[in-house]
Amino acid sequence: MLPLIRQQTLYPGQFGVEGSDVSRGLRSSPGAIVLHVDENHPGASATADGTDPEHPLTTITQAIANLTAFVTSTSRNLNGSVIVVGAGATVAESVVIPPTAPKNCAIIGAGYSVDAPTWTAATAAGTALTVRQSGWAIQGFRYNVGAEGTAIRLDWVPASSYVGNRTKIINNYFDGQYVGKYGIDLNGAPFDTWILNNSFRELKSAGGAAFAIFCSGSSEADPYMNIIRGNTFWENENHVGSLNNDYGFNVSIIQGNVFKAGVGIATTLMLDLRGGSVGENTVVDNIMEGDYSNVGGYYANAGAPGMWIGNRAEDLAEAEVDATTGWTIAVPA
Repeated sequence: MLPLIRQQTLYPGQFGVEGSDVSRGLRSSPGAIVLHVDENHPGASATADGTDPEHPLTTITQAIANLTAFVTSTSRNLNGSVIVVGAGATVAESVVIPPTAPKNCAIIGAGYSVDAPTWTAATAAGTALTVRQSGWAIQGFRYNVGAEGTAIRLDWVPASSYVGNRTKIINNYFDGQYVGKYGIDLNGAPFDTWILNNSFRELKSAGGAAFAIFCSGSSEADPYMNIIRGNTFWENENHVGSLNNDYGFNVSIIQGNVFKAGVGIATTLMLDLRGGSVGENTVVDNIMEGDYSNVGGYYANAGAPGMWIGNRAEDLAEAEVDATTGWTIAVPA
């Protein structure tokens, strides 16, 4: 009997990109590359190009720098590229995605649950990730927010060429550890942002003004046509809103979230949409614990409240809640 012979799988390399021909290396879509980061890997190096998973980079900052430099040096369009951070990695960086970086790329944490990479800022009060380019996706990390710190900040400041719009923040875990200030900070009103299937917990500031999702400024407008869907908010000083209800969401969808009333940490603002200059938000299919009223921390936009019908509330005593089913039938008052 003739021996069974299998032809070895061929992984053709990309000309000029070192390490792209390894069996678990580069996977490309038109114009895009994949970079690997894992400081725990024995072959990790700060000077690698990052395309070989057996020789990953040690920092996300270097991966973004390599990606940006490659765009500059080759004039190639690397939109859609991916940075993969190894399971179990511990990221301790304050990363900035600059406006010179490619658009529509992703930073993905490999692994699930306890194996998901953890990410803290370089300093306790710093920001772990600042996004200033359009269309990036951030997925699969556990953010351990330091004292008075921020996990993710999105900047839209055209005067500075910051365009952190159309960001997708998906399946992350934001742990304030009873000291962190902000989970996601929307600065300058980035639009078309999707915040999906995340968990926010124990955000608590020394000044009493911590937020899971915070609108910190509106230099251009207010956050417009955003989606906040499928998230869980628990044990935060404030879940969604702004200081002094200065800024807020407009023409946005808040759907399928769980807003839990604080126990270990008292929650002041559950969902505050007063600050929007336009309003007209759609708030539907959410679970709203506690007092479904302004006193309980639920606020619609006064001028254009939009739709708040079809949420489940436990506060059956309110006129805005159907006493039999618990469905909300009007905006909170």
